[in-house]
Amino acid sequence: MDSVRYGVIGIKGVGSKHVSMAQEHENVELTALVDLDEEAVKTQSQELGVRAFTDYRELLDAGIVDAVSIATPHHLHSIIGLECLNAGVNVFTEKPLANTVSDGDAMIEAAKARDLKICVGHQYRTYRTPQTMKHLIETGAIGDIMRVLWTWIEFRPESYYDRDIWRQTWRHAGGGVLMNQTSHDLDLICWLVGKPVQVSAIIGNQSHKMEVEDVVCANVLFENGAFGSIQLTINQPRGYSIRQIAGDKGTIAIPDVQSLTNNREDHILLGTYENALTDLVGETPRIAGQPEISWQPVELRAEPGGHDLLMASFTDAILNGGEALVNGESALTAVELINAIVLSAMKKKTVDVPVDREEYAELFDGLSSGSLQIPRL
Repeated sequence: MDSVRYGVIGIKGVGSKHVSMAQEHENVELTALVDLDEEAVKTQSQELGVRAFTDYRELLDAGIVDAVSIATPHHLHSIIGLECLNAGVNVFTEKPLANTVSDGDAMIEAAKARDLKICVGHQYRTYRTPQTMKHLIETGAIGDIMRVLWTWIEFRPESYYDRDIWRQTWRHAGGGVLMNQTSHDLDLICWLVGKPVQVSAIIGNQSHKMEVEDVVCANVLFENGAFGSIQLTINQPRGYSIRQIAGDKGTIAIPDVQSLTNNREDHILLGTYENALTDLVGETPRIAGQPEISWQPVELRAEPGGHDLLMASFTDAILNGGEALVNGESALTAVELINAIVLSAMKKKTVDVPVDREEYAELFDGLSSGSLQIPRL
């Protein structure tokens, strides 16, 4: 195979970005567009000289694609993705991989069984700030990670949800601030720190008419022993979101996150200690003595980021082997953390990760049907 025959399912919103990427990538031949809006998909397909479909199953039956992008509401990612994989088609899906870990498991198993590739649109990993943080961690600048503090503060009015009704429901969105707004951040936390193993959380709806949550507080224990505290809300104006990752040798801090998307204006500080904290605990004679800490700004890494890098890695994996930058297994970690937070909050208990698939599926069914509701605060 010299090039990848490509289709885009869902051509509006972020789907338009996938159309452009498929057009521009040297190893991709755009062959088809799919959208429920018949007029829009026909018009654009005629402009681009490709085939138009209003049903993705007709595209699969046509046998004219090796890979597709899925840019639809959340609940369709796993439904369409699984059918594509079962039809022998590689899948690049927008985030999240799935609304539940069970659906994500099914996609990953289908891809493995047919030696197909999955890529998930967690492009935040490619942005300059996360890349810089990752570099500092991997080069040992802060030593072994001990603690994480991460807040995400943003305002979303009712008009935001009135525009896209599907974002209001558990069945279609899979969650509110967790799955809709901050699955990118939660993916970053797992990518930077490691897999979560235990979660205790509360969620609620303080300000909105929708079914799903608009505020979250979660405590997370990670596989490496790090403790994490996460606060997320869409009920306050953007400002002073904080990121801290602290190790036994230093701390990475962003005291006021300027951009929740492309991070162009963020300022990273690196604080390093005179010695490892594990040594200083036993060596400091004063009962309230504080280790010396030296702070310095860190220059952001200059590599470009975004969807384009994910597309390049996805098509390279199809043509040459290997994995996409964000493959299915990696992306499932954030879905599992989100499911664990919801399960912990609704069951009022500490939840171990991996999440009990049957228990979460039962809970999600209850939330989706309306027989269970999150607290109204």
